[in-house]
Amino acid sequence: MSVRLGPYTLSALPADVRRPGYDRARLKRGILHIGVGAFHRCHQGEFTDDALEAAFGDWGIVGVNLRAPDLDETLGAQGGLYCRELRDHNTVERRLIGALIETISVGDAASLERALALAADPAIRVVTLTITEKGYCHVPATGLLDTGHPDIAHDLAHPRAPRSVPGFILEMLRRRFAAGAEAPTIISCDNVPDNGATLRRCVTGLAEAGRDPLAGRIAETVNFLNTMVDRIVPATAEADIERFAAETGILDLGLVIGEPFRHWMIEGAQGRDLPAWDRVGALYVPDVAPYEILKMRVVNGIQTGLCQLGLLSGIDYMADVMADPVFARFAREMIEAEVLPHLPAVPGIDVPAYLETTLSRLTNPALRHRTAQISTDGSQKIRQRLLEPLRAALAADTPCDRLLWGIAGWMVYAGGRDHAGRTFPVNDPLAGRTLALSAETGEDAGAYVRGLLSLETVFGTDLGTRPEIVAALTDRVARLRQRPARAIMADIIGGGA
Repeated sequence: MSVRLGPYTLSALPADVRRPGYDRARLKRGILHIGVGAFHRCHQGEFTDDALEAAFGDWGIVGVNLRAPDLDETLGAQGGLYCRELRDHNTVERRLIGALIETISVGDAASLERALALAADPAIRVVTLTITEKGYCHVPATGLLDTGHPDIAHDLAHPRAPRSVPGFILEMLRRRFAAGAEAPTIISCDNVPDNGATLRRCVTGLAEAGRDPLAGRIAETVNFLNTMVDRIVPATAEADIERFAAETGILDLGLVIGEPFRHWMIEGAQGRDLPAWDRVGALYVPDVAPYEILKMRVVNGIQTGLCQLGLLSGIDYMADVMADPVFARFAREMIEAEVLPHLPAVPGIDVPAYLETTLSRLTNPALRHRTAQISTDGSQKIRQRLLEPLRAALAADTPCDRLLWGIAGWMVYAGGRDHAGRTFPVNDPLAGRTLALSAETGEDAGAYVRGLLSLETVFGTDLGTRPEIVAALTDRVARLRQRPARAIMADIIGGGA
């Protein structure tokens, strides 16, 4: 029989679960986090818990979700408490995280007003975000605000009742400035190139589109910091919660599971009023771009380059894809021959060793990271993970065969059916368009590829004008529609495309 995790059931936690090393009752609001998903709880939540142990301060986290998942029945009912497990093969380390002290799920006007009021409170000195790529409401190919996005259209019509994250931040800043308060430091923690600068462009772009005079002030005075974040954190499954309850006697609906590896680089953080993150492993750097490019093109490049090929081969988990010697060799060849030659110098990082660490991380069987989860929102991810490495290879006239296979894998996935004609759900903001295009073009792989390449928000305007790229992708899409991806990869490994 298990008991629900909460402030009054902590005595039931097993002795091997590490408790916070500070007095949680003394915590006060200091951080507002938007997007309280598994990654935040396992990454920034843990970093903040570490920082509170190293140098206690008023850095309690208020978690706000503007859309699903609802926090009230999970973290809210547990007083913000949750456990995180770090799993690496057969080793497990468990910890209770106490930094989250309040949660708000925005579902109506009253909860939105409560969230905005808290965000505008001067006690909140830092706003952090993990909202996924699509939460920025931007055009991936340009990094600019997508003024045609439904939530942006709503916020232009109803600026005081925002639905989008850019709209929420704009309204928060409007309230702060009206009260004579300073803006908080805003820290984006998503896998978006120049994430802080992108968020600034989207917020100021929304203000400009609405003819809001705050646009200039926001651009000139509000600090939007760029970051690089890294830790593999799969979505928690019901089976994970049940296993944890069976092993510990604690029912924790906020449980998160991740790997031991973690990175957090923050640009422009030196000297700011922040938790002591730099004392517990975060690096404050003058330029985050080299670290960001390395991570997105190596770690995320392998994930996005192979998740669809694995999914099209009937493989459910990324660790199983990487445990396959065919896919493991494909990943290594793609990165070593087609990506690493074009990376900038990365201060303090041994790039070949980084690749070996990455390959080891991705084969960790204790992390059940679904290929379908990694494939989610691929149209928002593919630019930085595969298309930019492809452009770099094309500019240098160096090999790009494996990158093209990864891109073709996404194209076939976006059509919603595999080589045997079996259909599967496509979880992507552009799914309606890609599925319709697949249905319209039928077996004509060339027409399908040309139609996808015409999506300028994803592919820009250059790739579709290169006949050799159109032909190469058409050939790969046609082949992936005819045979299992794994069988094709086995044929081409070591022998070119």
